[in-house]
Parts: sequence; structure tokens; C-alpha cells
Amino acid sequence: EAFMKGLFIINPSSGKQNIESTLKEIMSTMILDQITPQIDVFYTKKKDDAKNRAAALKPGEYDYVVSVGGDGTLNEVTNGLILSKSNIPLAIISAGTVNDFATYMKLPQNAEDFCKMIKEFQIKKVDVGKVNNEYFINVLAAGMLTDIAYKVPKDKKAVLGKMAYYLEGVKEFPKQLSQNMTLSFKSKEFEDTLDIMVFLVTNSKSVGGFADAAPLASVSDGYLDVMILKKMDLFLEAPDLFIKWIQGDHPKHPAIEYFQTKELSVLPTEKTAQIAIDYDGEILEEGLPVNISIVPEALNLIVSRS
Repeated sequence: EAFMKGLFIINPSSGKQNIESTLKEIMSTMILDQITPQIDVFYTKKKDDAKNRAAALKPGEYDYVVSVGGDGTLNEVTNGLILSKSNIPLAIISAGTVNDFATYMKLPQNAEDFCKMIKEFQIKKVDVGKVNNEYFINVLAAGMLTDIAYKVPKDKKAVLGKMAYYLEGVKEFPKQLSQNMTLSFKSKEFEDTLDIMVFLVTNSKSVGGFADAAPLASVSDGYLDVMILKKMDLFLEAPDLFIKWIQGDHPKHPAIEYFQTKELSVLPTEKTAQIAIDYDGEILEEGLPVNISIVPEALNLIVSRS
């Protein structure tokens, strides 16, 4: 049998308490069952550690890399892997509050199934999004709700999970509505200047814990799905939109523009307030304008056979 080597990049400060026992079980099984006789462990201490470690990888140095942490860790490992040009396959153990991508890809989160997945070693090539010079595996979002995530204290996040986001969101709503967000969108498929509440550019179907937020999305179709929620009358239009959202019919709602594209530019207008741009939970420091595009088959992802 081929001698396998794995690298675990672990963010020790993320999320679930039981992740440690899961990891111990995974590693002991891997070694005792000779699935991966050699495992190296790298712990992150600060921002960009995971990215830099992954970026330093050479082709063939490891048979696979495992990202252990939340969306931020996964985002860093993704960015690093792409920069490394090593093409080393990636496995994901999510230990954060919401991991949309792992959920969407039905990636195993218990030790037994994870070890089985590594043993079977089935690879799926997945696209990633690119915004300016950064990469995102799941979603880019900007507008009303994006800066809320940064206002939720870390400890509150772990306890309340998704509820914390929504509660903070409700508090912020009145202030956000008065903000001017007139943006100019340019792509082959769609060109317009709109007053918006929020826009999403997504690679997978699942956003913010909603499994079908982008119903047409696929991580291997070579397209990004763009959803723009236009400014609307919350009393008149929002209830109808909410019902459509639950039924998965929201792309047909008049307040929503939904299209698929390979490339999109978003530019500010003179009426644009400063807005935060969030990609996979990270904040894009430079703000608007942005160029967003798809990088087809950028990652080798290890997935379950089922």
C-alpha cells in the first residue's frame, strides 16, 4: 500500500468543544489503521497563519491537507492552497459556528465517516470565486447585513450561533435602511445601476444557514450565482418575499435580480455609502470597486462516496 502523509491545519480557538476528542479519534484511527501512517499538525496562532502555511506547500509534499476550524480557517487554507499551486487535495473538518460549505457538500463531521472518506479518497474538482486578489469558496456578500457579523461578540457567537446574527441584524435594520447603497453592476449577463439592500455572489447553494439561498448554484458549473436584493418597501413587499424565499421561488420576486455569470464588476456611485464586503466571513479591506470572477476547478476537494 502507498505510504500516505497528511497535514492538519488547526485553528485551536474555533467553535465546538468536542472537536478535540473528534480529532484525537481521527488521528489515532488514521495511524493505527495505517490509513495515513504519518500526520503533521500545524496550529494557527494569528490571522494569515493558515494561509501562509498552505501557501508554502510543494506539489506532492502531502497527500492531503485538512482544514480544521471555521469559515475563516477554510478561507485561509483555500487561499493558501491556490497560491501554492501544489494541487494538494483538501479535506474539511468544520469547527466553527456556521459552515455552509461543509454542510452543502455533505462532508462527514464524525471520526468514523471522516476516516472512511480519507481511505476511499474520492476527489471532486470544485470552482472557487475570486474577488480582486482574494479567493472565496462559498459566498461574497455586501450591503445591509454584512457588517453585523463583525459586531457580534465572539463569545455570544458561540453560544447563540445563528440567532446572534439575526438579533443583531434586527437592531441594525432602521439605521441600515437609511444608508445610500446605489451600486453599478457590470457583467456580460446584466448591467444596471441599482439602489440595493444587499447583494450576494455565491459559489454553492447554501448561504447563512439557508440551504437553498441560491437554488441554481453548483460548485462545479463554472459559474457564480449573483443575487441582488433591491431597495423595497419592507411593509408591502418583504412578507411576500419571505414566503417566496421559504418556497425557494425568491429569484422570481420583483425585488430580486438573479443571474449567473463568470465575471462581475461592482462599482460605487457618488451616492454610495461605505459598505463592508464580506467573503467567506473575511472582510475585504479595500472595499469597492471590486472585480469578481470564477476560477473553474481550482481545488481538489476530498468528498464522501455516498
